[in-house]
Amino acid sequence: MAAAMSVGLLTERSARCIAEDPQAVIRAAQELQALVWEIMRARFEEESTDTTAIA
Repeated sequence: MAAAMSVGLLTERSARCIAEDPQAVIRAAQELQALVWEIMRARFEEESTDTTAIA
């Protein structure tokens, strides 16, 4: 944790939250990951549609 904090990837507040409820942090990270995948998928579909419309 000290290394992550020293380079700014983890704040003291974040570390405290992880220590208090690690499962909640994991669930939140999984939800965030799902959101990022959804955004990436939408962008891919949008790019595919744009390419198809040009052709």
